Amino acid sequence: MTPPIIQWVRPDSGNCPVADTLHALGGKHKPRILHCLAMSDLYFLELTRALDGISRKVLAEQLRDLQAFGLITRTERNDARNRIAYSLSEKGSALAAILSQIYDWSVLYPLSAQTDSHPLAR
Repeated sequence: MTPPIIQWVRPDSGNCPVADTLHALGGKHKPRILHCLAMSDLYFLELTRALDGISRKVLAEQLRDLQAFGLITRTERNDARNRIAYSLSEKGSALAAILSQIYDWSVLYPLSAQTDSHPLAR
């Protein structure tokens, strides 16, 4: 006998929390930003240097989105340069651990392979 299928829908809102989370991580840069911030807190300029192929405008937008979702915190440093530091929030740190597991899975089962011998094709 197969176990019953549990629906991934919140009874109060009808939304799927998994879909909501994937939406929050949408785009190619957000997981990379979270990975960088999981390594250490970084200033905006340090993030631009760490993330090749992303403009400052797009980076700023992505950081605002991640902050709105409560995954990162933005701290203004009152030093001579008035720099802005970014770090993972508690919620973001918990998600970073899950992203690390997804990375490990993706190394074992790369989705870019399109052959019959691919483990996901079975």
